[in-house]
Amino acid sequence: MSEAGPALMRTTLIRAADNARRQDPQLARIYHRQIVERGANHTAALCVVAAVPAERAWTVLRRGMPHVVCDTDGHPVTPAEAKAIIAEQWTAPAEVRARRRSRKPDPTNRAGRAPR
Repeated sequence: MSEAGPALMRTTLIRAADNARRQDPQLARIYHRQIVERGANHTAALCVVAAVPAERAWTVLRRGMPHVVCDTDGHPVTPAEAKAIIAEQWTAPAEVRARRRSRKPDPTNRAGRAPR
């Protein structure tokens, strides 16, 4: 996702992608690949994921058909089945997520001062 366009729209798409990846196995797979195989951090992976729902929304509006959540093979699934598939196959391991976390210092400890 580029930095072109309204910041509010980009933020909204990224937040929507974060929620959608927890409910859609296809988006969870994209996020998993970005985190595990490509070494992206959480935000970068969400930017990749955010492009997919934006394209889907455009397609749904153009075709006038409802969106159906499918598994990674393209078969429609219920919300409960989708969450089970995500938990089983497309959840990033805790150690990988820990390695991808930001290395920034604690913002509450400015200039070496003791925390309040």
